[in-house]
Amino acid sequence: MHRTTPRAVRGVAAFAAGALVLSLAACGSDDPAPGPATASATGGGSIDVVTRFTAGNSAAQAQKRVFDAFTAETGIKINLTEGLEAIDDQVETAVAAGKSPDLVIVNLFDKTVGWLGAGVTVPADQYVKDWGLADKMKPEALDEWRVGGVAGGQLQGLPFSGFSWPLWYNTDLLTKAGVTEVPKSTDELIAAAKKLREAGVGPVTVGGNDWTGQKLFYQIAQSFTDAATMQKVMREGGYCTTPSVLNGIKLFTDLRDAKVFVDNVAGLSADDMYASFYSGKAAIMSAGSWAYTESKASGTGIETHTTLGGFPVPSGSVYPKPTAYQGFTGVGFMITKQGAAPDKIDKVRQLVTKFYDQPTVGDFVKDASILPPVTGDFASYATDPLLKASLGLDANVDYAVLPDVWIGSASDPITQVLTGAYGEASPQEICEGLDTATKG
Repeated sequence: MHRTTPRAVRGVAAFAAGALVLSLAACGSDDPAPGPATASATGGGSIDVVTRFTAGNSAAQAQKRVFDAFTAETGIKINLTEGLEAIDDQVETAVAAGKSPDLVIVNLFDKTVGWLGAGVTVPADQYVKDWGLADKMKPEALDEWRVGGVAGGQLQGLPFSGFSWPLWYNTDLLTKAGVTEVPKSTDELIAAAKKLREAGVGPVTVGGNDWTGQKLFYQIAQSFTDAATMQKVMREGGYCTTPSVLNGIKLFTDLRDAKVFVDNVAGLSADDMYASFYSGKAAIMSAGSWAYTESKASGTGIETHTTLGGFPVPSGSVYPKPTAYQGFTGVGFMITKQGAAPDKIDKVRQLVTKFYDQPTVGDFVKDASILPPVTGDFASYATDPLLKASLGLDANVDYAVLPDVWIGSASDPITQVLTGAYGEASPQEICEGLDTATKG
């Protein structure tokens, strides 16, 4: 599920001319001289880090524990900048302004897919070997972070946060509406949506104007298309000229017009989706394992009456079972050219390898429900009930092609097209918009 030819990062050079520098004052700072009490074999100093694990994220506290322990052990200070929603633009702006961080903790998505080719980051192949991680890492996790998604491709970074991404069904609301079983076909889903609406409950909620809606659209649109063909279309275009994909887009609009999605879905965000599902205003959502612990933290008790499954499939689908996503293109470590400099790389090594210690990985399993990218027994850390339930998903779902690394830096314009798809756009308008966004 990776792009075989990542796009060049859009506008990196242009940032140097006129982009406004975002709040990255800490990045690119000079290393402070270590005091005698904190000096280590590395001489203290600092590392500039931009992270996707920001305040409010279920992994933020686990990350903080790693940083605090690391600084206490080594005397190396972490100059931390929280990543914005557009963390890829944020980092590119910093690099162009001469304020590059040393390490970026980020998803492999959108423009980050092109960072290696654009020279923003460096290959991680040798680091995996030299840092003693080669025998720990799951080969499939590494391959998803390679250019082309195949063994032998250059490694763009080090994967850390694997994920499952199922459909969530509020069984209490389904029962209340007279839906006795979780829908497995799209016909059953349409019938269930009608009953839910009659009971005053929203059916499927999703962020129709952001990344959550984009992912669900692609999950539906590939219902009749084999993985290799779908990857090619995502990478190169051909949505309108590939009959199976166009049929999938028509399926999406049929579901939309059958009112399977909640009202005004085109104007909703991920936050709206979570809020409506946790509060019982909608019965179904598509959300990843990062939300397992957050759902429990909502205090609504939603985790106690949620069943995990897949998105129902139509007759004639290439997938025998309902579909979900899973993978390792969640958060990982990408090392910039500055971080690879001789005075920085050993500090980066010490920090990154600390994250892969088994107790640390287990801490992230417990706090953020990640799927570990390393081998080992982490069952004792999987205390969240939804995480435990997700471990049995393989028997009940088929896994669709996640679009992130295949659509690459076309992600933003594609999301704009798909906001219209959740509105009133026709299949032809949608496929033409996707082709334009892909080739633009």
